[in-house]
Order: sequence, then structure tokens, then C-alpha cells
Amino acid sequence: MRIDVILEPDKSAEEVVELGQLAESLGFGAVWMPNKLDGKDIFASFAILAQATSKIKMGPIAISPFELHPIKMATSLLTLNEISKGRAIIVVGGGGGTIEAMGIKPQKRMPAIRECIDIIRMAAKGDIFSYKGDLYEVRKYEPTWVTQPPPTIYVGANKRKVMEFSAEVADGIMMSDIPRPIVGDYIKMAHDKLKEQGKSVADFPINNFFAWHVKKDKEAARREARRWLVLRGMLFPMYLRPFLDEDDVQLVRDNMAAFFRAYAANTHVIEGVPDEVVNKLVDGLTLWGGLEDIDRIIEELKDFQSAGLNEIALRIYEDPAECIKLIGEKIIPALS
Repeated sequence: MRIDVILEPDKSAEEVVELGQLAESLGFGAVWMPNKLDGKDIFASFAILAQATSKIKMGPIAISPFELHPIKMATSLLTLNEISKGRAIIVVGGGGGTIEAMGIKPQKRMPAIRECIDIIRMAAKGDIFSYKGDLYEVRKYEPTWVTQPPPTIYVGANKRKVMEFSAEVADGIMMSDIPRPIVGDYIKMAHDKLKEQGKSVADFPINNFFAWHVKKDKEAARREARRWLVLRGMLFPMYLRPFLDEDDVQLVRDNMAAFFRAYAANTHVIEGVPDEVVNKLVDGLTLWGGLEDIDRIIEELKDFQSAGLNEIALRIYEDPAECIKLIGEKIIPALS
């Protein structure tokens, strides 16, 4: 299983290079950054990293064709692909917090993603083309500067219909926060669709964006995990039912405001929700613990691998260099 790392998109150019080079030296497959409304321009950050590395892949999670026209997305992606000599990757999504903050109300998400992928693939050939879809149009685009193999295009998917759709139209799938007890069901949806189309299951990348909170101080790791809990699948019931009973699922949903307040205040204290319930969320929705828990965490990652996951992108938070070193020294060798 390939191990990737996800960095916060607020890093300076120097930090991106330092962390990216460290990840490359330790055998990570890719560096990702989430596309956040108030984050730095990911393509610009990665263009600098591309010139300072030679093997590691890099790209954004996830850009929506509702916020960036597919041809402009293609231009940015293919420019990075040229600079990196074929190492650019991307997750295309239907839209999340970024487009909500922009006041955009997307319609026909899957048709928009399909047309976006069509346009990127046509642009990646380096030939002049025009395109007229139901949602997007391109006239006489001529990227004669394209020389590298096409970048891998993932689709962000967390629901059955989108999993099947992504297996049909994309080069790979990026799930988000799918816990171990149900990840195999999601992967099977994609595999069944791939087999139906005569595509290779082994050659199709399926990734899972998953939180990493592992530190020398175990309780500090738990506190960090609790602070970020509200972002774990936005705590929708389908993520919670594998390890909470229905009463506790409802308790969490009734207290979503408390989880958001904890996130905004950068505190691990979640008012109105018993620690027992919060800690079950940490156990189920993150990889967390102290150094003494590394063997357990490796087994949890092997559970993902056994379920059919062939890539996992670990979202790190505080002390990113230490996180990368720990993953590179302890996790990657155990899963290679």
C-alpha cells in the first residue's frame, strides 16, 4: 500500500520544499494539499517543490469545476506536470466548503465532473481541440507545450453512486475518512464497476484521506485528534454507526455545534458530549496514539490494505516534520 502525506496549505515555499524533500527521501508516494478557501495557491507551492524533487508525486485535494473552469484547471495541472516531469496528480470533486463560502450552488455535479475529466484528458494530449458539452465549452485550445504523460485524475468519492461513477470515468478514487469497518464495502462498489467494464482492479488506485495523530506524548495526540474531530466526514451518521449505537450517533448529531466550537477555539473540550463517546470517535475515525501504539497502528493500516486499499493519504497536523519522519521510519517499511 502506497503511503502519501497531506500537508496544510499554509506552508511557506521553504517549508513545502523541506517537507516534500523529507517525504521523498523516506519513500512516500505523494504529497497532497487540501484545496482550502483561505489556503495558499497549491499549484504555485507545488511548482517550487517540483523543481526540488525528482520522484515524489504531488497535487491538490480536491478542486471543483464549479470554482475553476476545467480548461483553467487543465492549464494549471498540466503546467505542474511539465515542471515536475510527469509527477502531477489531482483530485476533482463536486465541491465542498470552498464553493459554499463562494456562494456557489452546484447543479449536476457528476455531469460536471465527467466533462471536467474529458477536458483535462483532451488537453493532456497536447493537440488543438474544441469541446462543447452540456455545461462547459472550450474553443481552439492548443497546448503545444505539453510533452509529459497525462497526470493521474482521481475523483473524490464517499457515496455508492459516486464510487461507481468514479470507477467509470476517473483514473483513481480518493475517499475521505472512511473507517476500517466499512472501507471494504466502499472498495467493493468500485471493484464491481471496474470488473463490469473490463478494467483492471489491481491497476486502479483507491486512496483514503485519513487523519494521523501520533506523538511521543499520547495524551497530546488524543487532544489534537479531538480538536479536529468535526472535520472527520463532518460526523455524518454513516461514519459513526460502525462504532457508536444509535443513541450516541444522535447525541453527536445533536451536539454538532459543540464540535464546531471546539474546532474554532482550538480546544479538545467538547461540551455536552461524554468523553467516552468522543474517544470512541477518535478511535474509529483517526489513526492516533503514542509511540508505544505503533504496532497497533500498523495493524490498523494493514486492515485497510486487506480491505483492498492500495493507497492511503495521511493528513498530518502539528509538527509535520516529526510526523513525516515517524511515518517514514516506522510505517512505510512495515507496509512495503
